Amino acid sequence: MTLNKFECTNDFVRQTTAYVIQTDRLLHTLTVKETLMYAALLRLPGKTTEKERKDKVNTVIQRMGLNPVRHSKIGGLIDRGISGGEKRRVTIAIQLLQDPSILLLDEPTTGLDSYTARHLVTSLAELAHRGTIVILSIHQPRSDIFGLLDRVALMCTGNMVYYGDTNKLVEHFTLAGYPCPQYANPLDNYVDVASVDRRTTDQEIATTQKINKLVQIYKNSLIFDEMRHEVLKLMKHSHKNERSMAVNRPSKPSVFRVILALLSRSYRHTGRDRSIYASRMFLLFCFVPFICLFLLQMGTDQRSIQDRIGLIYQGTSVPSYMGLMNGFYLFPPLRDLYYRESMDGLYSSVTFVIAYALYAVPFHVFSTVLFSIVVYWATSMYNDWVKYAIFNAVLTLLQFVYEMLTIGAMGFFLDPRLAINVTTLIMTFGYLVSSGLIRRLDNMLDVIQ
Repeated sequence: MTLNKFECTNDFVRQTTAYVIQTDRLLHTLTVKETLMYAALLRLPGKTTEKERKDKVNTVIQRMGLNPVRHSKIGGLIDRGISGGEKRRVTIAIQLLQDPSILLLDEPTTGLDSYTARHLVTSLAELAHRGTIVILSIHQPRSDIFGLLDRVALMCTGNMVYYGDTNKLVEHFTLAGYPCPQYANPLDNYVDVASVDRRTTDQEIATTQKINKLVQIYKNSLIFDEMRHEVLKLMKHSHKNERSMAVNRPSKPSVFRVILALLSRSYRHTGRDRSIYASRMFLLFCFVPFICLFLLQMGTDQRSIQDRIGLIYQGTSVPSYMGLMNGFYLFPPLRDLYYRESMDGLYSSVTFVIAYALYAVPFHVFSTVLFSIVVYWATSMYNDWVKYAIFNAVLTLLQFVYEMLTIGAMGFFLDPRLAINVTTLIMTFGYLVSSGLIRRLDNMLDVIQ
């Protein structure tokens, strides 16, 4: 296969093609411009300057008609932001930052109202008329979208029922015995015609025979002959001039720039969402009153042994559960972004994990210091700052490790419930085996020791 006389190798396709997924994976706290600026940091070549990135973002904003909402937040279910159609255009604009020759879109009008869907397809048509090849799948096209499409392909069960110019669609099916009713949307009508009805066995057999007949009618049509002749002509011409393109892919952004961009985006997202900020900074401290209520002013005699064991248990289990909760409740939006951006080849999973770890550490340090400095001194532990530092370091490490363990499980298991169950089982096993609260270390099997 060739494109403009160049062989479509994997590198060539990655350089010239962009794919817009069906769902919008965006951070609700960022504005439209901020979203595109971070995307530019991750997507544009490493040698681009800040001014070039800003110019590129402003150009894409203008092309997609996003200028009126450039400083508006994306928004979510609670904090409302831009509309669904504008979110779709932001998702498309992210892909346009790299000036692709071919733009593939998976059902871009899904979930949009009629007006927004038409406005979006109009923007895509204008983009196509500027020279970009736009290929999209669409299931429920409104009638005025029909006139915006240059060519239409109708498929059923993997067979091509029709492929050709939009203005020849009605004529073709009319000659095949399926005229379009007056005032009906041709695309809606012929999507119904080219579908298998599986409500009953008899209807499935009848509609399957109808589809087979329509496939044969298309293969015997003049439209098919013209299309095949055109393809053969292009293939013959391409084989004579076919050459492999020496793909000089622009240098990717450095790992340092990628990590800084991911860190900056994560901190900005956290700082603007009060629930995330409060959870990371102060939720662990909320357990302090409960611990102090039971263990305030422990003694130093044998009667205090059980109290101290209880303090060790609560002091180590609470930060661990907080790490698990932070990973489970706060990580999914960042995971969705990771899936989309890693699919585009922007960075590796190792880079993402390093950036996430650097992002999480300051929160763990602050929250555990706030927690431990009250618990340690209020419960009359050893009056030694070195021992306190060890106590605080252990709690910080526990919270950090279990959050990283949670995000690892959520990256490995797509089902979040399965991920949280696996992480909880590992944590429970760790406390049973290695905490010293259940069994002494020297009495365990050597391999467990």
